[in-house]
Amino acid sequence: MKKILCIAFALLMALSAFLTGCTEKPADESTKAPDDGTAAVSTVEAVSETETEEPAVTDALPEVRYDQNGKPREFRILTSAVSKIDVYTEDHMINESVHDAVKTRNLNVEDRFGIKIEVLVEDYARVTQMVKRSVKSGSADYDLCFVHMVNGAALAQNNEVLSFSKLPYVDLSQPWWDKDIKSGFSIRDNIMMVNGDISPTSFNYTSCLYFNKKIFDKLDIEYPYKLVTEGKWTLDKFIELTKDVSQDMDGDGRITHDSSRDVFGLTSYFLSVPYDFYYGAGGMLVTKDEDDVPVYDPDIAKETQIYEKIYEALITNNANFETDEAYELNVIKIFTDGRAMFYNAMLSSCEFLREMDDDYGIVPEPKYDEKQKEYKTFVNGASSMVCVPATVSKPEDREFVSIIIEALASEAYKIITPELKEVYLKRKMTRDWESAEMVDIIVRHRIFDMAYVNMWEGVGSYVRDLLRSKSKNVSSKLEGYKTQAQRKIDKIVEAFDNSLKD
Repeated sequence: MKKILCIAFALLMALSAFLTGCTEKPADESTKAPDDGTAAVSTVEAVSETETEEPAVTDALPEVRYDQNGKPREFRILTSAVSKIDVYTEDHMINESVHDAVKTRNLNVEDRFGIKIEVLVEDYARVTQMVKRSVKSGSADYDLCFVHMVNGAALAQNNEVLSFSKLPYVDLSQPWWDKDIKSGFSIRDNIMMVNGDISPTSFNYTSCLYFNKKIFDKLDIEYPYKLVTEGKWTLDKFIELTKDVSQDMDGDGRITHDSSRDVFGLTSYFLSVPYDFYYGAGGMLVTKDEDDVPVYDPDIAKETQIYEKIYEALITNNANFETDEAYELNVIKIFTDGRAMFYNAMLSSCEFLREMDDDYGIVPEPKYDEKQKEYKTFVNGASSMVCVPATVSKPEDREFVSIIIEALASEAYKIITPELKEVYLKRKMTRDWESAEMVDIIVRHRIFDMAYVNMWEGVGSYVRDLLRSKSKNVSSKLEGYKTQAQRKIDKIVEAFDNSLKD
């Protein structure tokens, strides 16, 4: 866990370079939009032809002002260096599109409500502890906090953050909040941490698959975009494509990650791909009953079927499944060297692909089968979540805080996300118009899991643990979790119930 957080931190420390954009390659025939006889169109124009424009939505917030005698009221935000671009900006425009969009969003909210946004940026490891200390001392230092997803879950369990049901103007049904947030973070319709367009950096932590176009061309295989749009991009199809790709190219009789020549169908890391494939295939150990209370009652047959397909994709097909933290960056190098058909990663991993010679594309994680209705993209635990400290206790303060949070989210949806998608995710990260369409699917189908967030070591990691030992004993593993899972669930439910008492 600690290792993946360090890597995630390092990735977003490079965010300024990342947001400037991944190096574009000169367009060749494989990266151009189809020639229909009309004048050439830009990447964004080509993409827009394939999309349905999202309808305009208003936040319906009251027209109130909080400045008095010409002095704006402060709205205090605590965030980490990892996610500071979500809210922190220089005091002027810097001609960097996402930064300036965040700046514009902040100015619009400040002008609309007569406030001044003050942002305190700390190391991500300190943010959770700072919230705890503030609540314990009753000092009410912050109005809104951006916390690490997994670490921040402890705040909810200790009643140190406020239920969003007590924030009257935050409307989680609006499109600027992640639509799957309830399944991952609510108990009895009570939610303590949320996410969505208010945190553009959280999109960086969304899972995806990069593929090497040169290898597809060499094998005379059609790029998988059509499979995705037709709903046929499944684990079986992934297994079929990668089955015979991994090869011993240096003649030593082995297919190994430390070879400079061996080729792989997939290059992946043990703290990423088990989760990404599992959740992409619809896996979920903790479900909800009719009262929105979590229940540990896994469908062993279904879990076994999902796991066996993942096992085949990684172990049977000789994928590079790196389990040694010392070789983590080698996972990326294998792909950038042109020696892997697929690379499982996050959207932010594009930063490492800027100098890659071979052209690449992006697709979502494969579904379990064609009957699965939607693609699902896992959000890594290093992503930030937003929460409100429990010290925001007065009704008038809760009204104020909820109005500003909703305004920040809705303005991000209108101003930041379009810029993020059109400039950062599309024109600069992707190398073709089809990949840009894939990015839309990826970021709008993000899913969250209560077991992963609240039970990181154990229930939330069973696929990882089984794969590392090359075991197929799913039933025994899941049966062994029953007691600890129920104990943990009882503790979480009690904490959430207690949060509603005041």
